[in-house]
Amino acid sequence: MNRLPSQERVLGHYLAVQHPPLLPEVALWLVAGHVDLEARCQELLEGGRAPYWAFCWGSGQALARHLLDHPQLVAGQRVVDFGAGSGVAGIAAARAGAATVTAVDTDDAARRFARLNAGLNGVSLEVTDTLPLGWDVMLASDVLYEPALANWLQGHARTGRTLYVSDPLRPGNARLDAEPLAWIDDARTFPDVDPPMHRAALYRLGPIRGESP
Repeated sequence: MNRLPSQERVLGHYLAVQHPPLLPEVALWLVAGHVDLEARCQELLEGGRAPYWAFCWGSGQALARHLLDHPQLVAGQRVVDFGAGSGVAGIAAARAGAATVTAVDTDDAARRFARLNAGLNGVSLEVTDTLPLGWDVMLASDVLYEPALANWLQGHARTGRTLYVSDPLRPGNARLDAEPLAWIDDARTFPDVDPPMHRAALYRLGPIRGESP
């Protein structure tokens, strides 16, 4: 039998329902306490997949905030949240009126918690480990770790679909060949294991949907 989320420990702390600073109206199961990633480096190396889903990353908060503030960007659309983690961007899209939302993540735990977090917020997400064929809008936060991923995203934009990409501009990461749609300040990971990242650039790739923000 699966334990209750509140009984699960991640990096030395239990999980608790929390509200990220940029998203007071959104509830998520997240690590309840400060985590020193340097001190727990060996634990991360030995534990298999890192529990990215247990934090609400600043870039994900930024994209979710933008969608809640500009619901016309996804209303009525089939939305994919690629590299979903906690599912925060997909949850925001569902609350903004998306027709369907599919959270895509290769981590079993991320898919489980994306579904649980959706339930906390009164919405539903489909979850899968592979990108579905039928979608209109893709959301992607903090995924530009390699040039190949940037090229892959921009390739999808050339098919006539729309992508909203949130990038904390990590040193050494790939960059999109596009001008930012918006900048979001105070986009800090919660709990914050990601200093000095505190700002996110939002990009729109592909055709414009709805009104310009």
